[in-house]
Amino acid sequence: MAETLARLPAEWSRQKATLLAFPSASGDWRGQLAGIRQEYRRLIDAISRFQSVILLTPPEEPELSGEWSGQESVVCLPVSINDTWCRDYGPICVHRDQETQALDFHFDGWGGKYDASLDNRVNRTLADHPAFSNYRFKSLSFELEGGAIESDGIGSLLVNWHCLQTRHAELDRQELERELCRLLAVDRVIGIDVPPTEGDDTDGHIDTLARFVDEQTIAWQRQADAERSERIETQLQALRRPDGTRYRLIALPQPTGFDPGLPANYANFLFVNGGCLVPAYDVPADEEARMMLAQALPEHEVISVSSAILISQFGSIHCATMHIPESHS
Repeated sequence: MAETLARLPAEWSRQKATLLAFPSASGDWRGQLAGIRQEYRRLIDAISRFQSVILLTPPEEPELSGEWSGQESVVCLPVSINDTWCRDYGPICVHRDQETQALDFHFDGWGGKYDASLDNRVNRTLADHPAFSNYRFKSLSFELEGGAIESDGIGSLLVNWHCLQTRHAELDRQELERELCRLLAVDRVIGIDVPPTEGDDTDGHIDTLARFVDEQTIAWQRQADAERSERIETQLQALRRPDGTRYRLIALPQPTGFDPGLPANYANFLFVNGGCLVPAYDVPADEEARMMLAQALPEHEVISVSSAILISQFGSIHCATMHIPESHS
């Protein structure tokens, strides 16, 4: 039977919850555990103002779940993980007809750079949890990370081709587009093609470079290197909406005054129900970036959330979360 409805929702569509993985004492955060846990607590508090949080906690520290025992908006689930960046191994949800599929793509630690054996099993645990009873999980061998894709909710997928073709060198661009359209229920794939900055293990995820703000607008991150900024802007200017018109572009400021060796950016913002959370690094550009996004999102409450420690491991609040859309069933 032909599908009558199939789409990958935009992040600003109605959400059921946000998935996070709390830092463990044995992971990459062990050298700055107290500080990063405080940032995660602030992030959880900010999200739970708007919607529910599903929090993966270290099984070896059962007392952590007690921190949120009085909060109905935070559901703790003891799960072992390799890393906290659940954007890249959490389920990618697609609406098909009257059901919502939770796609469990293969995750191999950003091209085999790191062990991801535990991360790659997280979705199997989620599939058995009551919070996901209305989602049909589907495991796929195709390697895809959530931070590598951006949906406008009406059939367009925004990517950085360099990242995806690094991950799938066996596929040319047309083959890759066909596969993404088939798996994600999108009509077309558009994108830029830029190499990553030094130290970027993701090979240039789009969620650190350019993001849909709405169906007509893309916010992009100015770069410390002027030539790199010009390259990104020129490529974005060449993109067209389905009706042939240009996208409106918002150039987010560069967070100068922060460690130049870290990829601090404001493109890693996070949509929640009625809100948008923007990374902050305790530099003057924080408020400028928040105000720019607030102007573009008048129906959202746009707030800054501290990410100065998060970025020390080369990620920010979008990388650390995965949105779970409301199911259709």
